[in-house]
Amino acid sequence: MRALRRFFRRLTSWATKRQDEERLRAEIEDHLALQTAENIRAGLSPSEARRQAVLKFGGVEAMKERYRDHRGLPFLETLAQDTRHALRRLRMAPVFTIATVLTLALGIGATTSIFTLVHAVLLKSLPVAKPGELYRLGKDPRCCYWGGYSQEKEFSLVSYDLYKHFRDNTKDFAELAAFSASWQLFGVRRAGSAEPAQSYPGEFVSGNYFAMFGIRAYAGHTFTAADDSAGAPPVAVMSYRLWQQKYGTDPSVIGSVFNLDDKPFTVVGVTPPGFFGDTLRSTPPDFFLPLNTEPLIDGDLYTVDNHWLDLIGRIQPGASPAAIEAEMRVELKQWLRSHWGEMSANERANFPQQTLFLSPGGAGITSMREQYEHWLQILMLVSGFALLIVCANVGNLMLVRGMERRRQTSLSMALGAPASRVVRQALTESILLSLFGGTAGLATAFAGTRLILHFAFPSSPGFAGVPISPSPSMQVLLFAFAVSLIAGVAFGVAPAWIAARVDPIEALRGISRSTVRTDSLPRRMLVVFQAALALVLLSASGLLTAALRNLENQNFGFEQDRRLVANKSKAGRRPAGPTHAALPADP
Repeated sequence: MRALRRFFRRLTSWATKRQDEERLRAEIEDHLALQTAENIRAGLSPSEARRQAVLKFGGVEAMKERYRDHRGLPFLETLAQDTRHALRRLRMAPVFTIATVLTLALGIGATTSIFTLVHAVLLKSLPVAKPGELYRLGKDPRCCYWGGYSQEKEFSLVSYDLYKHFRDNTKDFAELAAFSASWQLFGVRRAGSAEPAQSYPGEFVSGNYFAMFGIRAYAGHTFTAADDSAGAPPVAVMSYRLWQQKYGTDPSVIGSVFNLDDKPFTVVGVTPPGFFGDTLRSTPPDFFLPLNTEPLIDGDLYTVDNHWLDLIGRIQPGASPAAIEAEMRVELKQWLRSHWGEMSANERANFPQQTLFLSPGGAGITSMREQYEHWLQILMLVSGFALLIVCANVGNLMLVRGMERRRQTSLSMALGAPASRVVRQALTESILLSLFGGTAGLATAFAGTRLILHFAFPSSPGFAGVPISPSPSMQVLLFAFAVSLIAGVAFGVAPAWIAARVDPIEALRGISRSTVRTDSLPRRMLVVFQAALALVLLSASGLLTAALRNLENQNFGFEQDRRLVANKSKAGRRPAGPTHAALPADP
């Protein structure tokens, strides 16, 4: 039915245009008839009177074209005509079209693939409610424990006692949540199962952790304040990744008891599929445990001067982050003064320098961002160079193609085609090629992103639970479209400019040798530009390969094969100064 209505609309539109054309033709004929009759009365023969009437009226076809240009939406109609003309010309040169589209697909696909990673690691916010309202403590991520009453540069890790002090006194936070600054590996076995325990990463979080992020459980329920209180039964929330991969989304998991390091925990809920915790890391947590269960697992981290927690909070609507930061600095000083008698002489001397900073927390604790930002920027720059080489190469092909069509272009201009229309047609063809290349480049980008993630996350088949999706998001699609559009204009400007400089008289006379010689300068410039960019990329890749080979063959003074490094840390009271847990925040 919808197709039938669309057919009738097209038929009606076609009939309306036909009626307008007939009306215009009738009006022109009436005008010419009146002028012819007047010329006959002046004594001219009928044939001469008609000729003089036409000469006085002007070009009939030109008048019809001007009428069509001012009827309806001339820009859209002209664009549709140019698009149809460009598609027809591309269809008539299939080898050129396929070669150009494949070349552009490689360049645009590589750039889009790298941008997918850049967007996920450097630009994307956490998949939580209103990430713009989140602020975290500290400018830079810090791992993993810090003992004493002073910290270098800034107070970015807090003890459980200091967390409660901030939570109870900072009123401009709607919610202030805490979580361990390092993840741990738990030996996990379902109660009653004969299977051996398997290692899974986990994280200790406060009872309001999920409520602060605005996260609802996919199944069961998340923590409440009662779950994080002293003496509460030990409970846990499982990740959707583990629930799907290991237990096949078995609903009986909810409410079952799991032994974590031989301590019984009841699984009360499952996180949503897109939630991977507070930090973009290569190994997201599979278990979330309340903070108050930490002594049951690892020992006592609840000493006053043992700082092992990161903080993220959601500010009240209309609250000023700068005002909250200043308030928390005062609260930090008050808390430190309340423990003045426990400080060492060195900590008392460092007391005036102790401060803190708040940073936007919509992206979470950005350890992966800090770790890979420099390399991703280099990769983005390299892919940009590669795309420029592709544009130069395609621009050269378009110039050669434009040289072959000089006679056709000259004939069009000799017949009255305006130079702006010729330029617009050349640019339309270039943009269509780039859009086709961008569409094919999305498939290349998808395959390239999956390949990179396969090497980055080899233990995640199908990329389940990986915090970076290989599928292009709306931002990635918009980026690919913008890159395609810019590339089309970039390699289409030179051919369009040359098309506008065609001399119709010389071309119609067949004088094309001098024209080719004068127009070879842009082609030579493109070749030089392409060669220079390729030399830069080859030199950079050669230096990188040499550096990697030197690192691989570096002499460490001992036999490196079959050597492992293992760290073990016992939680407890630590001396002032930084200490490190057995596992970093992001391996």
